[in-house]
Amino acid sequence: MHSKIYCLALASTVTLCPLAPALAASGIVNAIAAGRPVIDLRGRFESAADASKTVDANALTLRARLGYETDSWNGLSLQADFDQVWSNDAYNSTRNGKTDYPVVADPSITGLNRLQLTYASDFGTRFVLGRQRLLIGNQRFVGNSGWRQHEQTFDAVSAVNTSVSSLKLTYAWLYRINRIFGPDLPSPSTSTAAAAGQASYLKSDSHILDGVYTGVPRLRVEGYAFLLDLRAPGYATLPAQVTAASRLSTRTYGGRADYSFAPTDGVTGKVTGEFAHQDNYAGNPLSFGLNYWLGEGSATWKGVTGLAGYEILEGNGAIGFATPLATLHAFNGWADMFLTTPANGLKNFYLRASYNVPADFIGAKTLVINATWHDFKTDNLNTGIGTEWDTSAELTVDSNLSFLLKYADYNGAGAAVRGFVDKSVFWLQTAYKY
Repeated sequence: MHSKIYCLALASTVTLCPLAPALAASGIVNAIAAGRPVIDLRGRFESAADASKTVDANALTLRARLGYETDSWNGLSLQADFDQVWSNDAYNSTRNGKTDYPVVADPSITGLNRLQLTYASDFGTRFVLGRQRLLIGNQRFVGNSGWRQHEQTFDAVSAVNTSVSSLKLTYAWLYRINRIFGPDLPSPSTSTAAAAGQASYLKSDSHILDGVYTGVPRLRVEGYAFLLDLRAPGYATLPAQVTAASRLSTRTYGGRADYSFAPTDGVTGKVTGEFAHQDNYAGNPLSFGLNYWLGEGSATWKGVTGLAGYEILEGNGAIGFATPLATLHAFNGWADMFLTTPANGLKNFYLRASYNVPADFIGAKTLVINATWHDFKTDNLNTGIGTEWDTSAELTVDSNLSFLLKYADYNGAGAAVRGFVDKSVFWLQTAYKY
């Protein structure tokens, strides 16, 4: 009897073994068929007037981000998408040599945006390998610079663990940072720009660690460590390029806390505090220790929000607190005067008002109107370096279509001798996502 059972089991195994690859192949095909296309279209007109340039920039750009993301097969999924950016030639794209115009960092490109393999494990951890998007916290230190037509991505290995209730832990090792300027190498005429950070990519041996805890009602606590070892791209030959890249290598430790509250019916508020310390790391030739401080308070009533904030990025006269991987456009004014922290640091006092128009009034999903005023000073010496007004109105028609009107006006307030000249920028944008 036992021998008959063994024979039947063996016969069944032999019969089923050839089916295993076929079943696996079928599962993979089904995962591909059940995936979704990536369609992200954005057209934008950007007009910039810079007092240091002889002509104004009038950039008309169109971005098509197209790709595909498979469904999951045994926890594995694959995503790939590409960027195609078309443009006119009436601005300095950082690649076309038109240095008489203000910079609009959206060059015409065709390039890979993301190519990532994701594994969602059974123990609350999601692993991603390949060219990917990283958004850490509010993106003050690590983000994708999504405002530009070609976003910043990272060739990296990352892991996000949520196995403990109310706790999210993130780790990433960065091999390469792919900048917003696209895959094309700088021409000889832009070699100095490359030294200033406009390289196609940066080589890296960097570590990103971030933890967020939300287990206490209304309180969000975040701690982070960013160990950035950044080096010049392989095509860099000038000493200035190598030095500029190595000076971006920093070690930053910090923490942030956000507390939300409701003092009365219909009114909500939030207070935020953040601190970080940064020093030189890896091949950075400088020796320094600098701090970052942030304090914010806001209140919302019937769709109207008022906010006051004060941010300090210290500087010692040789270098300022650096955030080279941040989504920089979102901070310190939309005119992008302070994408690199001045050597004497930066103090930014700002006031913001916004109104979320009720959806039943406009017949669309949302209409948000914003106005922000900034007062800028250096940290070291406390010297005034200008003020700025930023305003915007964004209409979200539905989950796919949106329109944006946006304006920034920076007034150097006589700070031209220190390199801060008047600048204004106007944007008109439409976007469609599927």
